[in-house]
Amino acid sequence: MENTSNLIPPTPKQKYVRGWLSFFLFVVGFGSLFSLIMSIVGFSSVDNVGFITCLFSGIDILFSLGLVALAGYTIYAFLYIRPNAVFLGKLYVIIIFIPNMLVLLSGEMPDTGWDSLPQVVKALVWSFIWFSYLCVSRQVENLFPKEERMVFKRDKYFAISLLVIPALLLLIYFISYLGNSTAVVSLSPEKGEYTDGVVAFRAPKGLLCERVDSISDNIYHSFESGDSIWGTVVGVYDTNTTEAYFKECVDSWRDTALDGYDFSVLDMNTGLVDHNVLRMQSIRYITDPRLVWTFAALFSPETGKACIISCFATTPVERTEGVVNEMLQTIRFK
Repeated sequence: MENTSNLIPPTPKQKYVRGWLSFFLFVVGFGSLFSLIMSIVGFSSVDNVGFITCLFSGIDILFSLGLVALAGYTIYAFLYIRPNAVFLGKLYVIIIFIPNMLVLLSGEMPDTGWDSLPQVVKALVWSFIWFSYLCVSRQVENLFPKEERMVFKRDKYFAISLLVIPALLLLIYFISYLGNSTAVVSLSPEKGEYTDGVVAFRAPKGLLCERVDSISDNIYHSFESGDSIWGTVVGVYDTNTTEAYFKECVDSWRDTALDGYDFSVLDMNTGLVDHNVLRMQSIRYITDPRLVWTFAALFSPETGKACIISCFATTPVERTEGVVNEMLQTIRFK
C-alpha cells in the first residue's frame, strides 16, 4: 500500500498579532477615543460662541471622529492580516505627528494641559518611535511581507481627507491671524478714550490715567485715585477663556510682595459684556489697611483680543469692583 502521508500539505502556521504590535494597536484605539473625548470636552467648556472658535472646535471634533474611524480600520486590518495594514498603521502615526508639529511650530502652547510643550514633544517622540517600529519590526515583516503589502484606492482617499483637515486648520489660523494683525493698525481712539493699539477704553470719573511705554516695547495704561486705588489696563491677543487658564493668568499677575500675607478669595464672576466673555476675581489681603485686589479679563471672540485689568484698592470691595466694572463697560476691541 502506497504511503501518502508525504503528499498531505503541511498546515500553514497561524498568524496572529502579539507583543509590541498588540500594544501598538491598544495605543491606537485608546489614543483615538481619548482624542475624541478631549475634543468634545474642550468644545463644551468654551464660554464664547464666536464663529472662528466654533469653526475650530467643529473641525477638531470632525478630525477626531476621522481618527477614531482610521484607528478602527487599522486595528481590523492588523488583526485580520490584511495587506494594507502596515500602510494604515503608518498613516495613523503620521496623522498624529503632523498636528502636533504644527502646534510646536506655532509656538502658542499653554504651560499645562494636553496642548502644553511637554505633551506635544512627547507625542512627537512616540510618533517617531512607532513609525520606526513599523519599519524595522521583525514581527511586522513576518506577518506582512513587503512583497505582499498593498494600498487600496479607498486608503488613499482616507489619507487625503484626514491630511486636508490639519491643512484647513492651519489656513483658518493664518487668516484669523492676518485679520487680527490688521485690527491692531486700524484701531484708533475716539475722544476721551485711551488706547494701546489693541483695545480702547475710558477711565471712570475721578481716576487719573496715563500711557506707559515700557522698555520691552509693551504699551499699557496705569490708573490711580489718590492713595486708595491704583492699577493697570493692557490689551493682548488671547482667546483662551477656560477657568484653568484664567487661574494661570491670576497667578502670573499676582504681586509677589504680598506672598507673606494671609488672604481670602472674595468672589469669582463669569459672564458676558456686550457678547464678550468676562472672568473676574477679587482677593482680600490681610494687611493694614486691608487691601483688595480685583483681576478681570475680558475676551473678544470676534477679534481674538482680550483686555486685562488689575486693580488694587484699600477701599471696600464694592467700590473696587465698581471701578473695574465701569471700566469694563467702556472697553472697545475694534
